[in-house]
Amino acid sequence: MDWKKVNNIVAAAVLVFTTIIYTLTVAPTVSFWDCGEFIATSFKMSVPHPPGSPLFLLVGRFFTLIPFADDIAFRVNMISVLSSAFTIMLLYLSIVHLIREWKQKLETKEDWLIAIFSGVIGSLTFAFTHSFWFNAAEAEVYAASMLFTAILIWLSLVWAEKSKEPGNEKYLLMISYMIGLAIAVHLLNVLALPFVAMVYYYKRYEYNFQTFMIMVLVTVVTILLIYPGIVKYLPLVAKLGVFWLFALLAGILALTYWAVTQKRHLLSFIMLSITFILIGYTSYSTVYIRSGLNPNIDENNPETVENFLKYINREQYGEHSITDRNKSLQNSPNKNQYDSVSDFFWNYQVNYMYIRYFLWQFVGMDEDSGNWNWEFFGLPLLLGMIGIVYHFRGDPKHALAVLALFFATGLAIILYLNQPDPQPRDRDYSYVGSFFAYAIWVGLGYFGIVQAIQEAVAGKSEKIKAIGVPVMATIFAVLMLVSPIQLLAKNFHSHNRSGNFVAWDYSYNILMSCEKDGILFTNGDNDTFPLWYLQEVEGIRTDIRIVNLSLLNTDWYIEQLRDMEPIVPMHINDNFLKQVQPIPWQKQEVSLQVPASVSDNAYNEFSQHFGRVQINKPKEIKFEVAPTISAGSYQLLRTQDYMILNILAANRWKKPVYFATTVPLSNLVGGLQDYLRMEGLVLKVVPFKDWRINPEKLEENLLEKYQYRFQDPNVYYNPQIMGLVQNYRTAYVQLCEYYSRTLDNREKLVSTLDAMEKNMPEKIIPWTSRPLKYYRDAFMVQVDTSYISSLIKSEDARGFKTIGRNLMGLGEYKSASVLIEQAYNLNPADPENVGMLVQAYEFSGNVKKAAEVLSGWVEKNPQDGSARQMLLRLKNRIE
Repeated sequence: MDWKKVNNIVAAAVLVFTTIIYTLTVAPTVSFWDCGEFIATSFKMSVPHPPGSPLFLLVGRFFTLIPFADDIAFRVNMISVLSSAFTIMLLYLSIVHLIREWKQKLETKEDWLIAIFSGVIGSLTFAFTHSFWFNAAEAEVYAASMLFTAILIWLSLVWAEKSKEPGNEKYLLMISYMIGLAIAVHLLNVLALPFVAMVYYYKRYEYNFQTFMIMVLVTVVTILLIYPGIVKYLPLVAKLGVFWLFALLAGILALTYWAVTQKRHLLSFIMLSITFILIGYTSYSTVYIRSGLNPNIDENNPETVENFLKYINREQYGEHSITDRNKSLQNSPNKNQYDSVSDFFWNYQVNYMYIRYFLWQFVGMDEDSGNWNWEFFGLPLLLGMIGIVYHFRGDPKHALAVLALFFATGLAIILYLNQPDPQPRDRDYSYVGSFFAYAIWVGLGYFGIVQAIQEAVAGKSEKIKAIGVPVMATIFAVLMLVSPIQLLAKNFHSHNRSGNFVAWDYSYNILMSCEKDGILFTNGDNDTFPLWYLQEVEGIRTDIRIVNLSLLNTDWYIEQLRDMEPIVPMHINDNFLKQVQPIPWQKQEVSLQVPASVSDNAYNEFSQHFGRVQINKPKEIKFEVAPTISAGSYQLLRTQDYMILNILAANRWKKPVYFATTVPLSNLVGGLQDYLRMEGLVLKVVPFKDWRINPEKLEENLLEKYQYRFQDPNVYYNPQIMGLVQNYRTAYVQLCEYYSRTLDNREKLVSTLDAMEKNMPEKIIPWTSRPLKYYRDAFMVQVDTSYISSLIKSEDARGFKTIGRNLMGLGEYKSASVLIEQAYNLNPADPENVGMLVQAYEFSGNVKKAAEVLSGWVEKNPQDGSARQMLLRLKNRIE
């Protein structure tokens, strides 16, 4: 049998199988975080956040032109599907190659079966790990980046197999070209170079300490040559003039040509490698070219050499020290949780930000808490440990190469990033290369078990000396069950995004909340990038100008808001743009004039909702603004805060201004929150203080304009999404609260409660906020007192008290007393329960029962003078 052909067939089967699984579970449209930005910039060939990923955008643009699906986002998502499937195939082939290196060659049927079975177990285990599968289901760069890492690993092993053949250098040159291309996707791929270098070293040199250290030094120099060398410093030459950049490139090509023609083999190899890296790197020219055309998304505006250098060097994100962990600790909002720098380093940076993620993959993950658990019984982890032991025993050289890959793409990144606590999101996607390396050992764990059995039966009778194919197949079947099949079965639901339209719907609903030509302030990635996607790709509500508060601290973004349609009004000149920075500020009152026409309209609208109350027409709004940055004796106001005030003043109420409900209070300027009115998923700036809602607008948005797709009970929503969509319920509860105040609106209260349950079924979207649910429960009791019986069955002591308090606030004292009785019976010694129950009884007209409860309390607490006085008052009422 041609086992090489069988090996290729199995590799193809792995590719097809994983492609099917990933396609079944891929997101049907845009997802949160960077996905919306990458899809939009691919579709329009715009400029995403630094340092960019131009090759990904070029491939993304190509996929947007292939009409295999109606949804453009789905087309770009398929890049990750295919990238991930090919990564798994290459991982399979790499494991087979490593076993071939281990055994020198594969000759017998048993040898090939060991290699194939190991490759299948290791590759499919990695395929269904949490972080890798998550990346495979959305339009992010990490799946494509991992593909390049897999290509580098596989090419180096292919070269190792053919290292003695003529022309073997072509594989090494291909690696150089792949590195150049990979740079234009993500820089993580450079960390695979230690593996490549060690594979090359072991094939070309006999090991000794001196040559090994030279190899290490050359590897470090090579990495530094690529980054920061080529990536960061090559564009610096253009700062001297484009002529000098072209002169440098021409010089490199000339030297390469001379070395090749003169057969200077080492020099020609070095120069060809540099040339191929540069060829791959040239895709970055698209950033410079497209920025010069001023697309709508043009982050950092890298159309000049100076701006391009800032872009490629990520200056927008500031600098961080690689070694100063004390500074990172001091910059951590949670610094008080750590006793020392070493405590911070181990418990947060290493344990929480790496080991926890690692255990997610091979031990199990608790989706609710974000901690690891024993869902997989630790079996994949154990299999990998067996692989490590036997790999180092049988082939320590290549085991050390895999260890170098494991370390460089895992803990080395932790050391480099030096992250403060907390991070805005989990960073497990950064360490997938490390999980890839461990999956190699998971595959080799099968080889190790087979070898252990062989060692155990060595010297026994001939009948049991050899391990036959049936035994090998049985072991393979068992390990398939405990590792890849177990991961597939247990992770499938939580990684299946089919039917998940939350990001699309939520962003659509935010945009539809705004009036024509509105200005919408957003906070971060999740309330900005999906909106950009809808505007740029699907052309939805392009009249709304999105103003991202994080970017509002930068000069280029302020300039674009000022000059690009739709224009954001502001009092900003070019001199200000040259020195954008926090400004000195003392706590002071800020006033914004309200034009007469705006004042009249607001007054009439307010009166329509709340009657002709004694209130004057607003001529201005006033609120205090305190410094938001304290730097020693300096008190400063963030640029974003100053710009909010600037925009509001320049706008003069001509365009409606909104803040997304996702903007935290810390990002609202001083007392401006008092002038924000909820209209669904947005808060509108209004001239009346404490004008909490516009019921007509809120009802129109929630019940008519908004799109909800929460009806499929099979769709999985992670805890972050579950928390986010509670914002809908917050808006519903606000509207219910308004309708609950008058009997005339009782029918609307019922219809609103029904609409909330219809659009967001509790069985599919559980309530994650108890206080919010307790408000809903109070309204349910208000419209139907029989609902109390279901609440009593819950035996929720906290709920009895809180819902009872809410009912008292609504004037429903009789219903409140029923629930508070339950809380009182569970804990009659709680003075709050006693006080609330007495109040509920008294206000519901049952003064006698109020006196009985209070009498019992006074009997047990004779020192409570205020209770005695209240009891005397109640007795007088009874008499």
